[in-house]
Amino acid sequence: MDRFSQGLADPQETHVVGECLSCGGEVYEGEEVWEVEGEYLHDGYDCIRGYIADFATQKVAG
Repeated sequence: MDRFSQGLADPQETHVVGECLSCGGEVYEGEEVWEVEGEYLHDGYDCIRGYIADFATQKVAG
């Protein structure tokens, strides 16, 4: 079944399983995340970009 047909579970009814490496927000059971060395990262542009920015340098290629 497509995960979008039912939506995400109500956070009040789910268990917190960790926190995001980037934003520090709660990660709930059943939420889609990226896993980095056993830690979680929200599957969103801001969290992914924020995490990468901690150890990479943004510049113009050329």
